[in-house]
Amino acid sequence: MKPFEKAKWIWEEGFDGVNTYVTFYDLLELNGSADGCVMNLSVDTNYCLEINGDTAAMGQYADYPFDKVYDAIDLSAHLIPGENRIVIRCWHQGNDSSTVRGETAGLIYEIQRGEEVLAFSSTETFSAPEAEYDMGPVEYVSGQLGFSFRYHSGRVAKEEPPTVEADKPMPTRLRPIRKLTVGDDEPALLTVRGTFRDKSGDTIGQKMQYAALAFRESGSDRPLPDENGIRLTCDDDDDGVFAIIDTGRENAGILSLDIETEEECDILIGWGEHLDDCRVRAWVGGRNFCALYHAHKGRNSWVNPFRRLGLRYMQLHIYSKSAKIFYAGIRTTDYPLDYEAEFTCADSLHTKIYEVAKRTLLMCMHEHYEDCPWREQALYTMDSRNQMLCGYYAFREFDFPKASIRLMAQSIREDNLLELCSPARVSITIPSFSAIFLTQVYEYAVHSGDKEFAREMLPVMRRIADEFIGRMDPKNGLIPCFKEQRYWNFYEWRDGLDGSISGSVAEDDVTYDAPLCAFVSFGLRSLADLMDLLGEDGSFYRGAHLKLNGDIDREFWDDDRGCYNTYIKRSTGERFHFCELTNSLIVYAGAAEGKRLDAVLGRLASGELLYVSLSHSFFKYEALIRRPEKYARTVFGDIARQWGHMLYNNATTFWETILGEADFGRAGSLCHGWSAVPIYFYHKYALELGGSVTGLYECAVE
Repeated sequence: MKPFEKAKWIWEEGFDGVNTYVTFYDLLELNGSADGCVMNLSVDTNYCLEINGDTAAMGQYADYPFDKVYDAIDLSAHLIPGENRIVIRCWHQGNDSSTVRGETAGLIYEIQRGEEVLAFSSTETFSAPEAEYDMGPVEYVSGQLGFSFRYHSGRVAKEEPPTVEADKPMPTRLRPIRKLTVGDDEPALLTVRGTFRDKSGDTIGQKMQYAALAFRESGSDRPLPDENGIRLTCDDDDDGVFAIIDTGRENAGILSLDIETEEECDILIGWGEHLDDCRVRAWVGGRNFCALYHAHKGRNSWVNPFRRLGLRYMQLHIYSKSAKIFYAGIRTTDYPLDYEAEFTCADSLHTKIYEVAKRTLLMCMHEHYEDCPWREQALYTMDSRNQMLCGYYAFREFDFPKASIRLMAQSIREDNLLELCSPARVSITIPSFSAIFLTQVYEYAVHSGDKEFAREMLPVMRRIADEFIGRMDPKNGLIPCFKEQRYWNFYEWRDGLDGSISGSVAEDDVTYDAPLCAFVSFGLRSLADLMDLLGEDGSFYRGAHLKLNGDIDREFWDDDRGCYNTYIKRSTGERFHFCELTNSLIVYAGAAEGKRLDAVLGRLASGELLYVSLSHSFFKYEALIRRPEKYARTVFGDIARQWGHMLYNNATTFWETILGEADFGRAGSLCHGWSAVPIYFYHKYALELGGSVTGLYECAVE
């Protein structure tokens, strides 16, 4: 039976603004068996389904309003003969961020048993505002993630407006990936406790960040959950008690609290990846890694299903003279995998690097690939290309990259480039990130063998490729930087390569950018290779790739330096900036040959050029392995040095950049999917080339 034959999109009248919470109720009188009962459900933005008081499912797939995806939830283990109480709690973000498009609020559901419709959404469905949550604008976690949350236990709605129909396209597509596995309360340690006094702060994050903390001797770490509870007390002149909880490693999951207070009070909940401030960094650069729970007197047990947190540590500020903590932490939300490769090496450092890189990948896989679970949770092409490529080897997972590629392709804009993040709506985009999408699709086709999907992606790939070709300067064949205000000419987080996201490029400052030209060149090669793989004529794009390579080699080569420069100023012809990324990309594109190739590889191995970042080290290592007998040991030595540095600094996942938390104005991520790069090189080269070439002996994978 076709889904949603009777169901309508619904919402609560007057509650369709930003950051709104609405709960829908239904009663199902079940005659006979629950076998075969399925609920089809879709929502904007997120949901938690409860049946007879138990959680049955949560988590809307990230999608677009023009292509709504629905969950098909097996209810056979949840329904009972007779009356069943169905509760669907919904959260609507309502504005644009890097993870969500601000669209019309709505819920649609239908319960089927074979050809029989047992229940469905309509204006007769009872609804009520989820009054415990503060609605409307509250503090942002970050601009990329959107709103944090403020919850008031026991607060009751003052009104119950009617349920009305919502104007949204019907869902047509089933969730393309598996549901996340929600765990029980994750074991943790209460490691630090004491008292606090508020100092200043306009936001909840600032209040936690700037509070004066007084440590109290506590003896050994106390495991959580604790069935007896851990009591914390403070003096009359303190504002309350604080506690810091350690989950033991980088984690991602939903907040879970079980705390008893002797009075009604606020509890601030902060989360973070480190304690470099001697506390969780709850506020940094306008971001609030903090939420508020207003507790009722007595025992408060609560789980927030709507906002996933990325963290290792949690900090609580409890505004009470006495409290007892039974649990505070998360319930993990991991993506279920059928396979995980086990890599071993005689050098235990490389074995550990592999294990932690794999953990990094897993922590950045939820509804789609994420750059990081803590700060953004956003899907980028550049980040996800590294994640996909490593995941093909580590997980043999293909549904997940396929779904993310489709999301990115659906973001194609009128200017024939992709949105910066998918399925979001962002005011700027990065041209080079659209170029690498061409390579992502080709690599997916090669590793998965899924030619049908690759063929489906060809029209989007051609639009992107043709846009870049159309921008080539007929005088020299190069692609100028994108000068309009909506573009960010970003290449990597290194000096002179991170571009600018404010204002447009002045006419006199327009440059030809070697990194962009190289990204486009190997993107065109990927498109041509894919077309050949599909039995289509890719000669046009291969010709464009080869011509662009010749133009890159001619225009950017610097005889005096023995390598390629990064920029040429269009107005004056001035050539400037020398770095590893530019030279690595040009080699990867195949534009450097013969003596020039050897000269560039020598410069890359010498460390004399501006060093490449962790994410883009992929291109440097691929360039050097063009001469494996000479440089393979250099590659694996550099992996040991950089990724080993993170391990020796207590990393449980790998960082955004080698500077860790100190980068980006002290907002650097300590778990970034693009830094799982070593996995690819262990599989493709360490196992293939052998110890005599790489210096890695007795390597194996299971």
